[in-house]
Amino acid sequence: MDKIDKIIEVILSEAQDQADQIWQKADLYLAQKRSETKAEIERINLLTDQAIKSEQKTIQIRTESLIATRLRQEKLEQRQRLIAEVIDLALHKFSSQSNQEKIKFYSELIQVNSIKSGAISLNKAEQVLLEPLLTKLGPEFSAGEIADISGGLIVKHDRIEENLSLDLIVRDNRAKLSVIVANQLFSEG
Repeated sequence: MDKIDKIIEVILSEAQDQADQIWQKADLYLAQKRSETKAEIERINLLTDQAIKSEQKTIQIRTESLIATRLRQEKLEQRQRLIAEVIDLALHKFSSQSNQEKIKFYSELIQVNSIKSGAISLNKAEQVLLEPLLTKLGPEFSAGEIADISGGLIVKHDRIEENLSLDLIVRDNRAKLSVIVANQLFSEG
């Protein structure tokens, strides 16, 4: 039995050596795979960190741009409100002018529009201006009906009605008036 035991011992020893070699190869393989996996995880983490930083920068830029746009919009709205207020104040100032100044303005308005004759309509509050205005303009002009306007006049001649009310004049020229007011209020320097 000695020989059989010796053969068994040799076979078991060789099997153990082969098993040890397999385990060593497996350990080396696992260590290599762990190392590769760790390097891949570090690379992914680095790329993820870079992507996050890039996205944060993009979000920051967009946020700053949005804030700047909103501030410009708010500033523009404030300017527009101020311009509208100045135009309204100018209209109010016109209504507080003397009768002679209004008569002069109305007669110049008629001349500028090349109106040679017609029936003149004023609002109820300015009816006191009608007779002096008609006297200044001459016999080609007559009194019209009371107009439902805040200021200015309406002249009917032939079949044409010239609306020279202040509201319409301001509305039609609001863009130009806004530019003029803006240049005065917000001029650089």
